[in-house]
Amino acid sequence: MTKAYTPTELLTKQLAALPDSPGCYIFKDASGEILYIGKALSLKLRVRSYWAETSWRERPKLAVMMPKVCSFETILTNSEKEALLLEANLIRQKKPRYNVSLKDDRRYPWLAITYDVAFPRLIMVRDPVRFKKDNPRSRVFGPYVEAGMMWETMRILRKVFPMRQRKNPLFKDRPCMNYHIGLCLAPCQNKVQEDYYNHMVKQVELFLAGSQMEVVDQLNKEMEQASEKMEFEQAAKIRDRLYALKSVIEKQQVFFQSQKVSQDVIAQAHTEKMMAVCLLKVREGKLISAETITLPLTDRTQWDEAFEAFIDQYYTACEDVMLPHEILLQAEVSDMDAVREFVNSRADHAVKVMVPQRGGKTDMVGMAQKNAEQALARELTEQTSVDVKVEQILTSLKEGLGLTRLPTRIECFDISNISGTDNVASMVVFEGARSKKSDYRTFKIKSVEGEPNDFASMKEVVGRRFSRLVAENKPFPDLIIIDGGKGQLGAAMEALGEIDLGAHANTFDIVGLAKRQEEVYFPNKSNPVLLPRRSEALHLLQQVRDEAHRFAITYHRKLRAKRVITSQLDALSGLGAKRRKKLLDHFGSFDKIKAASLEELEACDGIPKKLAQELFDYLATLHKTK
Repeated sequence: MTKAYTPTELLTKQLAALPDSPGCYIFKDASGEILYIGKALSLKLRVRSYWAETSWRERPKLAVMMPKVCSFETILTNSEKEALLLEANLIRQKKPRYNVSLKDDRRYPWLAITYDVAFPRLIMVRDPVRFKKDNPRSRVFGPYVEAGMMWETMRILRKVFPMRQRKNPLFKDRPCMNYHIGLCLAPCQNKVQEDYYNHMVKQVELFLAGSQMEVVDQLNKEMEQASEKMEFEQAAKIRDRLYALKSVIEKQQVFFQSQKVSQDVIAQAHTEKMMAVCLLKVREGKLISAETITLPLTDRTQWDEAFEAFIDQYYTACEDVMLPHEILLQAEVSDMDAVREFVNSRADHAVKVMVPQRGGKTDMVGMAQKNAEQALARELTEQTSVDVKVEQILTSLKEGLGLTRLPTRIECFDISNISGTDNVASMVVFEGARSKKSDYRTFKIKSVEGEPNDFASMKEVVGRRFSRLVAENKPFPDLIIIDGGKGQLGAAMEALGEIDLGAHANTFDIVGLAKRQEEVYFPNKSNPVLLPRRSEALHLLQQVRDEAHRFAITYHRKLRAKRVITSQLDALSGLGAKRRKKLLDHFGSFDKIKAASLEELEACDGIPKKLAQELFDYLATLHKTK
């Protein structure tokens, strides 16, 4: 068993100064990068416990993380509830390496009703906090752990309640196809009264909030009223909507005789490397959704820590999270009191957070656990088949090219320019035959400008990349791919030859991939290697090369657009860099700015009317000179 190490002098001083107060702590490494963010009722007791040998035995992850901790910061809060919310927000912003990462760092999807505009829409949003900041009157519902469940809910609601779907009308003088197939009431063409439309939107809100039977009762009354007035066509439309809504509700199994039961039921199943969490939502005595998510337990993270992180991050995601009357958990979490205090402060009713021990509530937890076990088994089966396939492709590539090692990590470099201007390079990374976009890099070429010298550009970028890896003592990739033939590969080898590789010297393979016949060139070999045209190994090389080319072109176009708009508009006083950026962000390209009307220029945020008029006149002169 690894023993806890003695903290450094700096850490010892920081530990001695810790207050006995609630708050958050932030562990950092020697370079200042955040490793871990946590919360505590007592910072003094909690942070000091990380250097106790008993903690290392109970939490194996500490043996990996704590030797890297060189300093820490603390943020004091008034209560553990505030610390819970602050921790969740910091984790979402900073994404520390050793905190549990939910759903590949992507945000849960939410449904939102855009009350900030006339004739609101039902849309999906990923960042409810930012969306509410930009649209304060809007209402969001969720979060949905499974995106598929969210899209299915939206599909049903759009069929029953045909709210408008497009942000802007597709046509000026007629409705789009959504109107003709019954998925929109065409408010853009004044084919529906605003009062009727808003009443329908309120029914959608009730449905999303869990009051499904109330919506059914309202529709029944509307159908009866329409029949009494002998508006039979309208009554028939309401009847059809009512049948569609009831068919959805009838599919949901009734678990309780009481129609007032409102619960979230959360359980998990896990192995040493993965955990699946199931969330059952019961509203009005009906199970309205069963959603699962799988979480990797990396860096020796234990399941109870990941389970707690799921609960914390799920319920702190947004103020508008739909809170039930009861939250049933499979197991206790360390911050149970903080969770209770937090959810009750957010809800307009009392919320019980408990671990049931007997009765029907334990049956619900058992059902959630079975769903989690099934999701875990399915994920492990799929992952195993995928891993086997990846292993076969990488082995085929290794044997086909005669590489010295399995190319688990691949880095590919490409150059992009037009007649030597805006020289840039890209580096894309594939791990396990999948792109790893977080490791992508772009480079502005400094040594070449005004001439298309791809060899010198490639030498510079390869030299910069691998000099840094050597300086930081980081591992090299298993395979380096240079986009180009012998010339580009030779330039890359020249750059590597000028670096003291030391222990890295024999840890990688390097090849050049030519586009014409997909020839693979090796250093000091005159004849290229040709992989079979239909081999998956060649397809992987092509995918990596094409991704590097796409990434380089995208970066090159971005710089070129920035340079074009800057040079074209430099002569206009009052139009600085910030306003030029706003114009480009608003219109998308310089050509669209030139084609814009005066009204469209005035509509751009941050452009005063006087400046818009000057810009419009200036652009008109540019047209005339052509």
